[in-house]
Amino acid sequence: MIQRISAVVRKEVRHIFRDRVSCLLLFLIPAFILILLGYALGFEVLHYNVKVCLPPGEAAGERLVERLDGQPKLHVVGRIDGPDDIAPAMLRDNTRAVVVLGDDGGVDLWLDGSSPLLSMNGEVLLLPVIADFVSDEYGITVEQAAPEIRYCYNPTLKREYASLPGLALVAFMLVSCVLLAVSVNKEKTSGTFKLLRLTRLSSLELVMGKSLPYLLVAVLHTAMVLGACFLFEVPVQGSLLFFIGLCLLYSLCCMALGLAAAAWFDRPLDLLIVCWLFIFIPNLMLSGFVFPLATMEPSVRTVAEFLPGTAFLEAFRGIAYKATGVAENARPLLTLAGGFVVASILALIGFTRRIPR
Repeated sequence: MIQRISAVVRKEVRHIFRDRVSCLLLFLIPAFILILLGYALGFEVLHYNVKVCLPPGEAAGERLVERLDGQPKLHVVGRIDGPDDIAPAMLRDNTRAVVVLGDDGGVDLWLDGSSPLLSMNGEVLLLPVIADFVSDEYGITVEQAAPEIRYCYNPTLKREYASLPGLALVAFMLVSCVLLAVSVNKEKTSGTFKLLRLTRLSSLELVMGKSLPYLLVAVLHTAMVLGACFLFEVPVQGSLLFFIGLCLLYSLCCMALGLAAAAWFDRPLDLLIVCWLFIFIPNLMLSGFVFPLATMEPSVRTVAEFLPGTAFLEAFRGIAYKATGVAENARPLLTLAGGFVVASILALIGFTRRIPR
């Protein structure tokens, strides 16, 4: 019996190390999950950019800046001249809060409400510092020194402002990337893809023909996102055409990623692992939807900023909540356009070389 069991064990060990998918599932994926959840992600804010508005010639204001900058997680990134500059200031330098010191010693705290979770984290970081400063400077109790808090772009901190961009991200990624990749893979495994390549269709024409129906579905999903914004009273403050263009550009980028995965991976299990673990989950978890970017380590945050999901969420919040234009959203738009171009080239190379006429 021991000999028979040993023979099966040897056979299974050879199978594990011979099969790339088995090795991936057994060794790389657990390590990936441990790194992702143990090192990269968390809810503790590691850096929070703040700007200040100080009365001219007020020495107490400089001491407030020193206290804010003295906190390891707070960074004073600039100053503004007056209250009219508060909202525009939050469009630059990734500013999340503005501290306004009045002539009478009162302090107002303005927070970026487009990300409610990050706003609440900002309150936890800033309120004790401001309260201690006012208490020490003006000799009042900490309870009396609590600043007045206001929120830009989302005055009532509606939770829909946080959930709608993420739900749109998931919908486009599932349909435009995962389902398109699975559909193309079914054509390959059933042999119909090779038969189509025997026709006069070029690789580009064949890929476009497979993709256009999913692009039409993406247009429908864009209309559904707009309907959800209307239903939950989250109006699009910026250009409606610009917002629709952003959704379609993100959908095209997701389609290109799905086609690239389908071009280079033939087995359905391999394709699903790539789509879910290396495209869908990173774009969901590292985009700032579940865990804010400010909670990530600098090295992880640098990678996250180049993901299509991160670019889509940043531009979505900018256009819909802050009425930003092309100039303010240049980086996320270039990220999506670059991802679409690179993934499209990889898909065309894969389809041309791996399935010849």
